[in-house]
Amino acid sequence: MAEAPVVEGDPLPLVPLRVPQLDQGAWQQPDSKIQWMRDNKLAMFIHWGVYSAPAQGEWYMFSSKTQPTTYRANYAASFASQSQSYDPTAWAQLASDLGAAQVVLTTRHHEGFALWPSGHPNAWTSGDTPFPAGTDFVKGYVDAVRAAGLRVGLYYSPIDWRYPGYYDVSGATPPNPALTSDCVLPNSPYPWNYEGTNPAGFDYHENARTMKNEVYQSVKELVTDYGAIDDFWWDGGWLAQQGTDAAGSFFWEPGQYRDPGNGWLVDAAYGETEPGTGKPLGLTGLVRRHQPNAVSNSRSGWKGDYDEEEGGYVSTGPIRYGRLVQKAFSISGTTWGYDGDVAMSFSSAMAVFVNAFVRDMCVIVNVGPDATGTVPSKQAAVLRQVGGFMSANHEALYSTRGGPWNPVEGQYGFTFANQTVYAHLLAGYSGGSSFTTPSLGDAKVTAVYDVVSKNSLSFATSGGNSVTVTGIDRTRYPDDTIIAIVFDRSVVPADIARGATVTADSAQTGQGNGAANAVDGDTSTRWCATDGNTRHWLQVDLGSVRSLTGVRLAWEQPDNAYQFRIDGSSDGSTWSPLTDQTGNTTAAQVQALTFTAQARYLRVTVTGGLSNAVWASIRSFEVYDRAFLDPSLAGGDLALGRPASSSSNENSSLVAANAFDGNPTTRWSSQFSDPQWLQVDLGSTQTIGRVVLNWEYSHATAYQLQVSDDASTWTTLYSTTSGNGGVENISGLSGSGRYVRMYGTARATQWSYSLYAMEVFSS
Repeated sequence: MAEAPVVEGDPLPLVPLRVPQLDQGAWQQPDSKIQWMRDNKLAMFIHWGVYSAPAQGEWYMFSSKTQPTTYRANYAASFASQSQSYDPTAWAQLASDLGAAQVVLTTRHHEGFALWPSGHPNAWTSGDTPFPAGTDFVKGYVDAVRAAGLRVGLYYSPIDWRYPGYYDVSGATPPNPALTSDCVLPNSPYPWNYEGTNPAGFDYHENARTMKNEVYQSVKELVTDYGAIDDFWWDGGWLAQQGTDAAGSFFWEPGQYRDPGNGWLVDAAYGETEPGTGKPLGLTGLVRRHQPNAVSNSRSGWKGDYDEEEGGYVSTGPIRYGRLVQKAFSISGTTWGYDGDVAMSFSSAMAVFVNAFVRDMCVIVNVGPDATGTVPSKQAAVLRQVGGFMSANHEALYSTRGGPWNPVEGQYGFTFANQTVYAHLLAGYSGGSSFTTPSLGDAKVTAVYDVVSKNSLSFATSGGNSVTVTGIDRTRYPDDTIIAIVFDRSVVPADIARGATVTADSAQTGQGNGAANAVDGDTSTRWCATDGNTRHWLQVDLGSVRSLTGVRLAWEQPDNAYQFRIDGSSDGSTWSPLTDQTGNTTAAQVQALTFTAQARYLRVTVTGGLSNAVWASIRSFEVYDRAFLDPSLAGGDLALGRPASSSSNENSSLVAANAFDGNPTTRWSSQFSDPQWLQVDLGSTQTIGRVVLNWEYSHATAYQLQVSDDASTWTTLYSTTSGNGGVENISGLSGSGRYVRMYGTARATQWSYSLYAMEVFSS
């Protein structure tokens, strides 16, 4: 078969696939149901509750160790009086001024006060004295947000500091594992919020079960009483403020179903069962039954439809490939709840926003109204400034994707849509009034203009098919000057098999798993053969003979080494091999395979790698006629799933393997001392060019990256004494080894060294 045309410069990157995953019996929402978050980019968070009255932030009850009855006596009346003047229409207007398309309200935070009149007998709510009869802050909020044409989000925290059982769900006496020092009073092993005279005799297990009952009743009310909810925003599946959210899953049961044998049963009056099966619904099952289109984050302990990166630090590192990530931060720069009229500067806020957008993240920014519901003037002013930027640069922000190239730290990044790339020149950009693009692959530039003024800019092609733009005005928005670079074709190579005629030798059409699902652009659907035998095939007709450059496949199951081959034909009769993967050992769900050929028909034949649980089944089969690469696959993470060890673990759920499991919600955490290390075995000696560290709040300020061939003699590739936490993308490394470790010598907090992920790359 003839070769495809040679492309000048590096291939243009594809958008990596997001394949919905199954966790605890519940599937993540498909792309079609999260697309509005990608397009809208921006949401406004509101932290408001009784904690707004003492004006010390939302964690005041805990930080002051004010016991529940005292806290309620001290602040409920003040909040009840002041809160009657709250104006949710003003909140909705501020969100609109910001340019947000969604608002999320804290319906109940950790202090345990519900902003609606919940029916659980132990709940503390706006339906209680001293609140006026009929007070329902959630209803007023929902009505105002909907009237403004915005999407509705409800935050809910399972954590409740009114319950001593939260700190000791098992009922061990004294608590086992022992509580951290901030969760007890001095000289006591028992929870700080216990108010009786005999903490050793208290039934913590039953108290925890009552708390769980209230959670299920609350969630049931929130998803049934307020109409369609777009986002159910969880916060805090962790127990006793230790471990991960996922580690608390055994207690909360946040997946599709509850276990009838669980040690903390939910009473029938508070939970729900699935119609037809009678199975008791878990938290996600409960939400999905009543709000099938709602998205949820990962903070309940279930995997979530999207991930969170929380904190006011500037995001760093590469594009967040293959998943949706929301950056969550508070514009106050201090707390999330009200603690005075304080706010970040416009420039500081812009750095957080823009560095998220160019990494393909969306953003939720928080305001903390005072007890009257009034957003502090400084916070509102900064958000309206951001709104002005969002409006002026609308085309480069909304309905775009981050990329196609990774950002350069502190200098610039990109968003794109259709045939236009938008270059974002950041505050630290050192190139003056000119900018040179990366290689544009097979594309040519037809126009360049300033996004705000729409004035044309001069440009010239340079080596490797890049383009240099001159005459850029950096004065209008120096924190992010955006220029539009228009191509003569789509920025991302198009899948020419999308919607094509497709056939298969067999298909589970009765179960909805027909052949057409493989080319519908939806990774939540699939083609599946009718049995578990090999030799089943899927065939695509492109409509005419095309010059091809390769394919990308997404298999049904992750972590399975499917074996297969792909053949091509011009007439559907005579076939030639395009790529032979019959000996494949790569257990990757998504694979990109390049070749040069001319063909009208392509056929995938599954030859092996099947079992009782794995049949021939493809979620997505894409075909390309332009040079391409999938940046999430090229030079992949060498450490993913590899054996790991550490100097210590904080507890049995925060182990070394968590940093290499590909799950952004799990983490490793060490003991609270120096030094500590985290180590991975790559299986063989590898060239090391880049390491990415994704820190939890407890990060290292001083550490080394080291390599070894025997896990005994170590060579340092990188050393710093000024680590900032967050995601640290350490590139330009030069060395090799079988073992790679992070060796920490100084911590940013009194707590541990804690990593969500440690990724290792050859380049």
